[in-house]
Amino acid sequence: MASRLRLRGPAELLSAMPYLMGFHPVDSLVALGLRGSGLHLQLRGDLPDDHDAAAVLAEHYGRLFRRNAIDGALLIGYGPPERAEPFLRTVSAAMSTRGIAVLDMLRTYEGRFWSLLCEVPGCCPPEGREFDPATSIAAAEATLAGLVALPDRAAVAAAFAGPVGPALEAMEEAGNRAHLRVLRLVADRDRAGVRAAVVAAGRVALDAALECYAAGRRLTDDEVAWLQVLLLVVDFRDRAWERLDRDVRRTDGPGEAHQRLWTDLVRRCEPSACAPAATLLAYLSWRTGNGLHASLALDRALDADPGYSAAGLMAEILGRGLSPRQVPPIGRLRRRRVTRRVGARALTFSPHTPAPDGSGPRARLCSGLGVAGEAGHDGGRPAR
Repeated sequence: MASRLRLRGPAELLSAMPYLMGFHPVDSLVALGLRGSGLHLQLRGDLPDDHDAAAVLAEHYGRLFRRNAIDGALLIGYGPPERAEPFLRTVSAAMSTRGIAVLDMLRTYEGRFWSLLCEVPGCCPPEGREFDPATSIAAAEATLAGLVALPDRAAVAAAFAGPVGPALEAMEEAGNRAHLRVLRLVADRDRAGVRAAVVAAGRVALDAALECYAAGRRLTDDEVAWLQVLLLVVDFRDRAWERLDRDVRRTDGPGEAHQRLWTDLVRRCEPSACAPAATLLAYLSWRTGNGLHASLALDRALDADPGYSAAGLMAEILGRGLSPRQVPPIGRLRRRRVTRRVGARALTFSPHTPAPDGSGPRARLCSGLGVAGEAGHDGGRPAR
C-alpha cells in the first residue's frame, strides 16, 4: 500500500524530497504538480547553463504540466542563487501563462532555504532559514515507510549497471550456450514455425522466471541468458510486454515479481543485448509512477541499441511527459491497432513502432534540450 507523508511546511517538504525522489538532488529544479490537493506529477531536471536553454526548457515544463491538467505547481531550485533563481522565475512565468498557479518557489543551498514569493523578513529572512533533514519528522516517516535517499543520481544509476569482469565473462559464456540452444530449437522450421517455437519456449521460460522471483529466488546465468536471447525475437518480446501489462493491473502481487525479474535481467544481461529487458523495465517503472527508474532503464536500452524502436516508443512517452492514464495498455493497442494523436503528431503505440523522424530516440527524449529530466506520475501510486 502506498505510504502517505505529512508535510508541515517548507522545511518538511525539503527534508522529504530526497526520499520521494530516491536521491539527494543538486543543481536541479524539481517541479511538483498538484491537482486539487493531491500530488499528481513530479519532474526533476538539471539546471540549464544558459538563458536560451532555460527558456526552452521552461516552455517544455509548462506544456507538460498543462497537458496533464495540473492546477498548481510547487517549484524547488537546488543550487546557488545565480544559477537557480533565474531559472525558477522563468519556469514560474511559463506556468503562469498557462493558467497554472505557482503556489511557492523555494531555493535551497547548503542547509538553508529561501522562498522567492515571501517578502516577510520575520518569515523568510534574507540569509535564509536553516533546516536539518536529520531531525525532520517527514524524513523519519519516509525512512519508516522504507524509502531510501541515495547520495546522488549517479548512485541510483549504479543500481542499473550491467555486469563487468568475471560476471560479464560468465554471462558471455552462458549467452553462447543460449544461442546454440536456440539454433537447435529452430532447426528445420520455416519462418512461422520459428516464431511459434520461440514464443512457446519464451512463455515457459517467463512463467518459470516469474515464479522464481515471486518465491524470492533468482535465475541462474543460463536461465538469464536464455531469456536474453529469446527476447531478441520481437514476437516473444511483445508477448512478455503484454504479460507485464496484464499482471501489473492485478492487485494480488505479480507486479513485484516483474519488478525483481526485469531489474535483475538489466543488471545481468550482456550489455549489448539488454535493450529488450531494459525497455520493459522502463515501461514497468513508468506504469508504476517511477520516472527516475524509467529514465535510467531507458538509458541502458539506448546505450545497448540506439536504434531499438521499442526504446524509441518509451523515449516518446517519457519525453512528452505522458501519464499512464493517457496511454492504454500495450496489449489492447496491439489488438486494436489504435493510432493516437499526441500533441501535433500521430504515434502508433506498438512496441515495434519505427522512429517517426531521424533525430534518434535519445534526442527526442531530451526534447532537443541537452539536459536530463525525469517525470513521475501518480500512475495509481505516489509519484517518485
